[in-house]
Amino acid sequence: MNKEEAIEAMKSGEKLTHPSFTKTEWISMKGNDIITEEGYTISLDEFWYYRIGEYFETNWYVWQKDFELI
Repeated sequence: MNKEEAIEAMKSGEKLTHPSFTKTEWISMKGNDIITEEGYTISLDEFWYYRIGEYFETNWYVWQKDFELI
């Protein structure tokens, strides 16, 4: 999914991952903040500030626990 779709999915409670993440990394949202798998909270603006460019505009997908085993 693209960035906009990813943000909407996270707002709905989905955990998402990206090819740039490790197999155990995911993000979700609570309010206007990004929540990481480790429980860190990052503002939405700060998260996207460091993830610019075409690479982060696409290829977001729903994280599944089974990904850890692959």
